[in-house]
Amino acid sequence: MVITINMKTQEYHKVYNSLKSQILEGCYAAGQKVPAERQLCQQYGVSRITARHALRLLEEDGLLERFQGRGTFIKAIKPAKLPITESGFAKSVKQYAPTLHRTLVKHGLVNPPAEITKLLHLDGNECFLAIRTDVMNKEVIAFDRAYICQDYSTTITSEQLKRVDFFEEWMESENLKILFYNETVEAIGADEEISSILEIKKGEPVLKSTEVYHDSKHRPVAVFESYYRGDCVKLTSTINYKGKGHVRVSDR
Repeated sequence: MVITINMKTQEYHKVYNSLKSQILEGCYAAGQKVPAERQLCQQYGVSRITARHALRLLEEDGLLERFQGRGTFIKAIKPAKLPITESGFAKSVKQYAPTLHRTLVKHGLVNPPAEITKLLHLDGNECFLAIRTDVMNKEVIAFDRAYICQDYSTTITSEQLKRVDFFEEWMESENLKILFYNETVEAIGADEEISSILEIKKGEPVLKSTEVYHDSKHRPVAVFESYYRGDCVKLTSTINYKGKGHVRVSDR
């Protein structure tokens, strides 16, 4: 009897795990009808009771919804927001979104906007610019503009720019030591370019982070402007109070 129970358990778990993986990996679109119980029985070599039990478990997980007389359909899932912590973007992605990947939109030398010229003390000189998008679950959830002084852009390659851990590799390849950086985070309305890249409505609020990095001689060497979809990303910080014995975690 024990052996029979284990076999049945393995059978419905086989169907359940297979369908769950396909749903989470995006093999089915929201609202798409899943195979009928009879088809699942033939596909997995299980009984109708086993197939029905697997579908019931997926429904309890909030992945399916069943309609009498119509069938079983994929339920729209609102993904959890990706937390970007003070440990840095690369480490946050590795921990919370390992499937995220970065694409390179454009790169090269440009005459930057006036505010970037001022931040980098360029005096009218060109700087290196790279625009990259971050894609998760087939959606662009963020993009950035990386403005880098020419002196520190000599080793940068297109393949390097597409890496999530670009920043660490860039510092190493340029033999660069960062002394400190300033960061400003604000909510802004998406302009035409932002709305086009993030595929959102113009004027919709996004989180903008501006980081200005300074080398060991206190010279500004790079400005990273990052734009995050508010429905997909949250910025979190941990504040340590010396001598207080506790920390405060805040979502910005």
